[in-house]
Amino acid sequence: MAIIDILIVENDPNDIQAYQDTIRTLNMEYDGNHVIKPVVKTTEKEGLKELEENEWSAAFIDLKLSTEDILSAEEGNNLVNQIYTKRRFPVYIITNTPGDVSPDFIQSDFLKIKTKDGIDYNEVFSDIINIQETGILKIIGKQGQIEKYLDKIFWNNLSTSIDLWSKDNSRNSEQKEKSLLRYTLLHMLEYLDEAKYHPSEFYITKPIKENIFTGDIVQYSGERYIVLTPSCDIVVRINGTRNTKRILFCKIKNLASEIKNYSSLSGATGKNNDTRKRLSKYIQNNSSANFHFIPKHNNIDAGLIDFQDKTTVSVRAVDRKIKKGECKRIATVSMPFLKDIISRYSNYYSRQGSPDFNIDEVYSSIFK
Repeated sequence: MAIIDILIVENDPNDIQAYQDTIRTLNMEYDGNHVIKPVVKTTEKEGLKELEENEWSAAFIDLKLSTEDILSAEEGNNLVNQIYTKRRFPVYIITNTPGDVSPDFIQSDFLKIKTKDGIDYNEVFSDIINIQETGILKIIGKQGQIEKYLDKIFWNNLSTSIDLWSKDNSRNSEQKEKSLLRYTLLHMLEYLDEAKYHPSEFYITKPIKENIFTGDIVQYSGERYIVLTPSCDIVVRINGTRNTKRILFCKIKNLASEIKNYSSLSGATGKNNDTRKRLSKYIQNNSSANFHFIPKHNNIDAGLIDFQDKTTVSVRAVDRKIKKGECKRIATVSMPFLKDIISRYSNYYSRQGSPDFNIDEVYSSIFK
């Protein structure tokens, strides 16, 4: 049985009753497989207290709560901001005036704006359950796995080696902090078991680094490319310069341009189909040394990095086009996938091969 703890902050008695009636009906439909447990509060102060003291599966926040008998969006926005900046679970902003929602909030699968008249509770609670069943809330919540890993890393690793940083006089405080952050994250990765990766792990879908960087997938001159300039050259130094004057782009080709009869494939195509077999070889990077497969993710189509189809563009030109919106950073390839791409790119150009022999002549020579 999965418990769905819901915080509802609503001051209209009729809307509160609608929540309670809906949840009662849904709990009967779920027949014990899922149990929604709502907690209803009517003021910003009560809502803040609940956010501080308890963990939640999701929250419904009425945007306009009473402020001295005057309906105002300020209290609702304040509550949502506490979740948006300090907590990690889905929040639904309920309002008939979406324009009053703070522009600081970016709508996503975890933050949605719903009108009171247009909300489909069956759909919303189904979304909440689906999110909870991914395990994401167990990972990132206050009592989640990340926090447990951090406790282990702190006591088992950091606490026994912090003097290596505290006694380091060659780095300033900011540099030490970044070094410790990398050290912590690398240790966290070690706690994860080897398993089949989800295709979405391939990408960081909103590039984090401020400037274009190694592994970025960009839309440039109507084509997709991946940046493969070494990170030590492309990184922006303290003085604002890079060690490189040009950025290396490798083209990402559409699958249909390289795989014969690709358009005939569908999700229902059997494994024994010849075209599907050809595609599978590309997916496994077993088809050609000069191609590297990238998977599909949301609006990013699957494709093939072509190590032979590459170009370099001046740093100034790239920066200028990014500012004008003529070069768009779509995503960044995450580790360890980027390391694999760079390794295969390097191996492709470092391979020597061997001279060709006349096979018949060599065969005959063996028996002379």
